[in-house]
Formats: sequence, structure tokens, C-alpha cells
Amino acid sequence: MEMPPPDLPRGVRWTPQRRAVLAALTEADGPFTLVELHKRARAKAPRLGLATVYRTVELLRETESVRPLPTEGRSTYVRCHPGHHHHLVCRSCGSVQETDLCACPAPAELKRRHDFVPESHAADVYGLCGRCR
Repeated sequence: MEMPPPDLPRGVRWTPQRRAVLAALTEADGPFTLVELHKRARAKAPRLGLATVYRTVELLRETESVRPLPTEGRSTYVRCHPGHHHHLVCRSCGSVQETDLCACPAPAELKRRHDFVPESHAADVYGLCGRCR
């Protein structure tokens, strides 16, 4: 039996439906909604339910392989790669780029100014991409 990809938490069953969702996710270019992902995945698994897509995306959020992007009017998600990174989100065209540049202050500065020791952080930067400017 084929082993599940590292995107899924340990112990999670690697079903044909989850294979279809992961395949559709791999093909996704940029941000996506659950309905868009469901439509793409149904090309490979016609009987796939939207609830299965939702549960699979939630499992992928646990491993930080997918992150929600706060956007106006609809819930969108973006596929993430391992390691520390942030997202640059264009407000005009909706494109998303990953960057390893960090928008968070250094832990020593947070400790000095606020007596706060961070354990993790997430930041998305919104603006205009080069094509839209």
C-alpha cells in the first residue's frame, strides 16, 4: 500500500478521495477556495463530497501545508511549502508569492520592548504586485 505524503498528519488514512484532493491541490496555482478545489478534485474522483475536501484541508492545516488567507468576501487558502516564510498578497489580481523575508521584529526586541517571548508567528503582507502597479 502506498504511504501518505508528509503533508498529512501521521495515522491519517490515505484514501482515493484524499489522493484526488492532494492532486488537485498540487495543480492549484495561487489561492483557491474550497469550492474551486472540490471542482478540480472531482475530475479525478467524481463522487467526492465537499465535506471530504473540507476535512482534508483541515488536516493539511495541521501540518501547515495549507494556510487560510484573510480576504474580503470569501474564504481562500494557499498551498504552503515547508519552512519559515510569509505571503505577499496582491489586492488587485490576488496573486500570492512566498518570501523568506520576515516582517516580525526580532525576538530580543520583543522581549526588550514588551517583555514578550514569541513562540511562533504568521504574517501576510498585502499590497500590489509588480504587474498590477
